[in-house]
Amino acid sequence: MIAAIGAMTSVLAELQSLAGAAIAPSTSQLVPDAVGGADAAKPSFSDALRSALGQVDASISEASTKATAFAAGDKDLPLSDVMVSLEQANLSLQLASGVRDKVVAAYANIMNMQI
Repeated sequence: MIAAIGAMTSVLAELQSLAGAAIAPSTSQLVPDAVGGADAAKPSFSDALRSALGQVDASISEASTKATAFAAGDKDLPLSDVMVSLEQANLSLQLASGVRDKVVAAYANIMNMQI
């Protein structure tokens, strides 16, 4: 019986030492978030939306420029590049339209909520 109590005491002491070693990391050991740290300014929704729409506009403008240049007879511009840029512009416009539809649906859903 005394041997069992001694074994339990040693196991308890070992568990307590392990629990003491398992402390939470300090803030200096934590990895900053992927945006660039806690002090970095995070873009607002309107800034992100404006940036995304600017990219869509740039994609459409680039595709239009390539199509116009190809139609004018530019020999240095292969048809495959024109078609790829037109399809990228089409896909980005479809994505923007889908996001717009989701935002409008979310707005309508919020406006229909009971208070």
